[in-house]
Parts: sequence; C-alpha cells; structure tokens
Amino acid sequence: MFKRNYRTLALLLVIVLILACAPVAVATQPAPPTFDPLSLNTIIAQTAGAAATQTFVLQPTLTPEPTITKTPTEVPTSTPTFLFVLFTATVPSSTPTIDTTSAGRYACRIVSQSPADNEVLARGIPFKAHWQVSNTGTLSWDSNSADYRYASGDKLHKRSMFDFEQSVASGGVIDFFVEMQVPKDPGTYTTTWRIALGKERFCPMRVTIVVN
Repeated sequence: MFKRNYRTLALLLVIVLILACAPVAVATQPAPPTFDPLSLNTIIAQTAGAAATQTFVLQPTLTPEPTITKTPTEVPTSTPTFLFVLFTATVPSSTPTIDTTSAGRYACRIVSQSPADNEVLARGIPFKAHWQVSNTGTLSWDSNSADYRYASGDKLHKRSMFDFEQSVASGGVIDFFVEMQVPKDPGTYTTTWRIALGKERFCPMRVTIVVN
C-alpha cells in the first residue's frame, strides 16, 4: 500500500517538474525573425542576377566572323603622252625628182639646171637653158622617136622642139639645151618643157627667171 502511494507521489512530482519546466523551454525558444520587405527585393535581384549569369554561361560562345574588307582596285593612271611634231621648213629644190606616166615605164629625174630658179637676168639678153636629166623609167628613150619640146608657160625660146642627139637607156643621163631670150619688160617669167615619146608626154623641165 505504501509502495503504491509512493509511486503516485513520484508520478505527480514528475508531472509538476515537467509543467514547471515547460514555460521555461517555451520562453527560451528564439522569437521568429521579423519580415523585412526590402530583403525580398534584394533576394529577387540576387536571384535575377544569378539567373542571368547562368544564362550567359549556358549560351554558346559565338566566334565573330572576320569582316572582309574589300581593298579598292587601283585604277591605273593614264599618263597623257604629248607628241611634239617639229616641222622643218623645206626649200623647194631647183632640181626636183619627177616620175611620170605609164606605171614607171617612162620617168625621169632632173639632175641639174641652169639658170637656177628666180635668177635675175638683164633685160633683152640671150641665154641658154640647160637641164641634165636621168632616165629613171624602165624603158629606154629611143633617139629615133624621142624629142623634147615647149609645153607651157612664157615663150622665151627661139625654137619650140629639139630631137634627141642620142638614145638614153634606163639609168642613163642626157643634157638638153634650149636657146632663149630674156624679155624686155621687168617681171617674173616661167617656161616649161617636156620629153615627147610617141603619145607620151612626161618629165616636165621648168625654169623661172626674174627681169629687173
């Protein structure tokens, strides 16, 4: 009986001790943290920053393609070329080379003449025109059918036609003489003679004189 009461008393004592300790245990628990609205913004910002960092890391690294710069093609500069043509005054020769008629079969060259062109002669005096002529054609000048005669210009001659004294082969040379008279009036006079061979008229021989 005593033992049963002792057990009941001990059980009550344990209950009392438990109840006595309960407020202390509750009082010692830490108070719940106070909610700070600003901390929520900080957490959201940190979360967004972390997400952006992860997104940047997860994105594939793009290697930028090299930019091709076209080098302009240089247009060659054209340097103008200037040609300077110098004209040399040519004095007309008193013994011009003359080729005439029938595709070169009959042609001549005046080797020399006298008097020279534009030579001054006294009025009314006689003089003798002289031409030395070379046969530059392919055919000979046959003395049996060739002559030289007045063709045009002033009539300074005493005779208008002369026979060849000899035949002239191709490449040969012959002398022609014509007696003339200087006019009495002052001025410039020109006379022209030609070789006649059959129907051919070629090799003009001219002389010009000046009378004071």
